Amino acid sequence: MKHADVERYSRQLVLPQIGKAGQEKLSRARVLIVGLGGLGCPAAQYLSAAGIGTLGLVDHDVVQVSNLHRQILYGEADVGQKKVDVAEHRLLHLNPNCRVLACAEKFSTENAARLASDFDLLLDCTDNFTARDAINSYCVTAKKPDVFASLYRFEGMLTVFDVASGAGCYRCLYGESPEAIQNCSEAGVIGVLPGIMGAMQALEAIKSITGAGEILNRHTLIYDGLNQTVRKFRRGKKPDCLVCG
Repeated sequence: MKHADVERYSRQLVLPQIGKAGQEKLSRARVLIVGLGGLGCPAAQYLSAAGIGTLGLVDHDVVQVSNLHRQILYGEADVGQKKVDVAEHRLLHLNPNCRVLACAEKFSTENAARLASDFDLLLDCTDNFTARDAINSYCVTAKKPDVFASLYRFEGMLTVFDVASGAGCYRCLYGESPEAIQNCSEAGVIGVLPGIMGAMQALEAIKSITGAGEILNRHTLIYDGLNQTVRKFRRGKKPDCLVCG
């Protein structure tokens, strides 16, 4: 490990759960973030800063004024530009040692293998059920962890879908995709909440890569920002799941 890296990651290196071995695992890791919105922005920043070796970014959208209260990689001067292009520039400024691979596409069942096959795990930072289904189906087939979060007004949900854990997949939790549930543009969301949940996604990814702590792959965490409460419930695999059953 280079002296500059020792200085940069010194606060992580002294953690007994990380240390030099864990930091080297991070430097070799390849993480794909699907969705560069409220969740993807803080997740990408913290993973880049933590020393992830290769960070993939997938998002087809452009920056809009309505994004700025929660999508903290972007500023007003970025409105109209592709999110992945702006994000790549900012992340390389944050940590030039992190390799960033940006792709301005929609993630779908048709391109999932092409976009994700070179990565170790995925972060689902999307806000629509078509993309979530595509990510879930790919991760089940490829047997890769899917670090998932969702937002609703003041409430966030976090879990890690990993078929290796035997705790099922996204479809085990939701069944048929609940299209009736409103997304952030319809239901609203407090701007701070995606930052909290996106940071939690980054933490679960780091734990998954380094083996530190207990990964949230058998439980679902619910964070209530209005009342500052956190609760967890155990989830399981549905034997009749159409995806992983």
